[in-house]
Amino acid sequence: MRKTIILFCLLFALSLPRAEAQYAGAKDGIGLRYTAPNHVFPLTEKWDSEDLGSGLEVEYIRHLAPALNLGVPFKIYKAFLPTDEQGNDTDQEGVMSLDLLLQLKLFREPNFIYPYLFAGFGGNLEALSDLNYSVPLGLALNFRMDRHAYLSLKGEYRIGLDDLRDNLQVGAGLLFLLGEGAEQPAKVTDADGDGIPDSNDLCPTVAGLAAFNGCPDTDKDGIPDGEDACPQQAGTAALNGCPDRDGDGIADDKDECPDQPGPAERNGCPLDDADGDGIADSVDACPNEPGPRSLGGCPDRDGDGVADKNDRCPDVKGALVMAGCPDTDGDGLADPDDRCPETAGPASNRGCPEIKQEDREVLDFAMQNVQFETGKATLTQGSLAILNQVADILNRYPDYKLRIGGHTDSVGDAAFNQKLSESRAKSCYDYLAGKGISEARMSFVGYGESRPIANNKYAAGREQNRRVEFDIYLD
Repeated sequence: MRKTIILFCLLFALSLPRAEAQYAGAKDGIGLRYTAPNHVFPLTEKWDSEDLGSGLEVEYIRHLAPALNLGVPFKIYKAFLPTDEQGNDTDQEGVMSLDLLLQLKLFREPNFIYPYLFAGFGGNLEALSDLNYSVPLGLALNFRMDRHAYLSLKGEYRIGLDDLRDNLQVGAGLLFLLGEGAEQPAKVTDADGDGIPDSNDLCPTVAGLAAFNGCPDTDKDGIPDGEDACPQQAGTAALNGCPDRDGDGIADDKDECPDQPGPAERNGCPLDDADGDGIADSVDACPNEPGPRSLGGCPDRDGDGVADKNDRCPDVKGALVMAGCPDTDGDGLADPDDRCPETAGPASNRGCPEIKQEDREVLDFAMQNVQFETGKATLTQGSLAILNQVADILNRYPDYKLRIGGHTDSVGDAAFNQKLSESRAKSCYDYLAGKGISEARMSFVGYGESRPIANNKYAAGREQNRRVEFDIYLD
């Protein structure tokens, strides 16, 4: 099958008339590719060549805009379609699909490499009876072999709108551009020789820069001469291109003290200003520390608009409503007041998320239902699922810590019971650590028979006393 498709592609390429060899803006295209679908990989995430199907794709392409094509691919292939969520069982079926795609071109067709991204909508007919739909997303790479012929490689991920129908497809073949092409462009004139056509040049008789549509910038200050009040002296846009040597915001030609900063009300000359921030000491709230006028002359090290003297976090940018401190998790509490600054929570819990009632019920359930082999610290198989729920709770509350306490009844030697309770608590600790819970977030302790919650005289009471408590808490 594969050899037949490749041979067909080569014969099709050789059969093209040489009149189509000169690329000149062809509007249509035909793609012919061998395609290999894999419906199992999205379920197992394991690549196995035995899961690949095979088939043929024929695609019609229409040029819509300089960077946009319309693609209509038709495919017919055989695929191994999964019948269970693990991808263990499959049925080999014939499939036909028809898609409508938009192709975003990253480079234009005449280039040696002509790639595009695509997305769209498609219908799939399985075994000539079952119709389902999918959303294809992918990338195509086309390598130019001739002026109208490309080697075409294509990969796509198809999001199935029905269960078990996500699939990955790769393809390879040929792409041919068709059409008469465009007329030759008119001759371009450039009177001033600056590389910008006169039709686009705002200063066609004076050589200039492309950034200014062909107009010059003599002083190279980023302001074209036609808009520059001082075209022979480099300046700033704020001063219409004029210089300001002392940086006081007053152009040198209007500054009575161009080498000493001063306020506009003194025509640019300095005033009594101990910290040199341009604000007279008489009105400077911080006369010995330079700061912006907007903050009364007081400094703002972190640039958050809150003066350092009023900023609880002067070295970390924050918000005015938080007295200059950040609120990283956006829960309305400033980070210094937030016990969990990176996890949102209510103020009533000092910014930490509260443990949901259903999660506390899981921990209470675990206390009586985590079981061990008699007289040992070996967890029973049924206890592992409960501990997995405990691990899930810890993963969802990353700021909380866990204290594991082991308890026994009063039957047997007290020293043995003490050691057994410690070992059982440690077994739970080790299992949770193996599930990825940081050991720094957990501790364990054994209490032996010292903390009964029921009467050890009765079997029911002893059963309650044999327990492992899971205490989740915040520092």
